[in-house]
Amino acid sequence: MQTVPGRPPLVVRLARALRPDRNPLRRASDRAEAWIGAGLVVTFLIGAPIAAVAVGLWTAHAADAGTSARPHAVQAVLLQPATAPKSRATAVHSARVLVKARWKNSDNSIRTGEVPAPPGTAAGASVTVWLDTAGRVTGPPPSDSAAGPVLTAIMALATMTLVLLIALRLLERFLDWRRLATWEAAWRAIGPRWTGYKS
Repeated sequence: MQTVPGRPPLVVRLARALRPDRNPLRRASDRAEAWIGAGLVVTFLIGAPIAAVAVGLWTAHAADAGTSARPHAVQAVLLQPATAPKSRATAVHSARVLVKARWKNSDNSIRTGEVPAPPGTAAGASVTVWLDTAGRVTGPPPSDSAAGPVLTAIMALATMTLVLLIALRLLERFLDWRRLATWEAAWRAIGPRWTGYKS
């Protein structure tokens, strides 16, 4: 990293800003800004990874808790052949047709009903059917992916970064306002001595 000639490195400048001294040109607001800025950096370095991991684990745990309510697969035996619809337009857009079938529930009870099957499947063939917790035919569950917890962790990290940057910017605005008010008060007291102007 290239530094500006004659300008000390960032670490040296930070150390100078944070160390206590009796420099009359350094205001208390300058020291407060340096300390609060350093505190925000430390907060980010320690808190951001902890928050990202915690949010990612929470998301993964919530996804695992929802697996008990997810559909489960059973094998259904078709009681009739899966014939494609007579309408050509419907046959082109339909990948599956509803066919009467029989399957065994998780409680070993036998159920009969209509299930989706690929057109052309013969009677007596087995097809995979997804059932909800009540035993009703439903669609397959969404595919499992580790991207959800990772994406949530990244979003938590980005959110914390944004919040800390906004806090730092608001702090700088407040301290700048205080410094300007102090300078204006000092100029009102000292300015007339230099200019000879009395308000």
